[in-house]
Amino acid sequence: MLSDNAMDTRRKIQFYINPKSSLGEAYADSHTDEPPQGERGRLWKAAMLSGFALERIDPRLPFLLSELLSENTTAEEVLQVIQAVSPKSMTTHPNAEAEREGEPLEPTKNDTLDETRSNAKGMFGSS
Repeated sequence: MLSDNAMDTRRKIQFYINPKSSLGEAYADSHTDEPPQGERGRLWKAAMLSGFALERIDPRLPFLLSELLSENTTAEEVLQVIQAVSPKSMTTHPNAEAEREGEPLEPTKNDTLDETRSNAKGMFGSS
């Protein structure tokens, strides 16, 4: 409990979600009541702060991922979007060690994503 002399620096943040406006908002609405009452606010705060963490990588990420979100969204799809807009220094190629040592490279799943990344960079510009 705060004393009378202490200044309360907390800030209340409220917003509405409309499940009819997007699949992401419908997903959030359908999962809003799942956590126990005491954990809901903690989850919502973590979700919002996670969006700000993504915004630090690229300001478009929270918006792109919120549009991608649905009941069928996979972790791989989320990672593909993040990698598509992330600076090259943030993406680690699985064959980076082999490239440095001059060993032959094996094709990776990331190699198949080059076209997707190229298309995303064309749509959103290079970072």
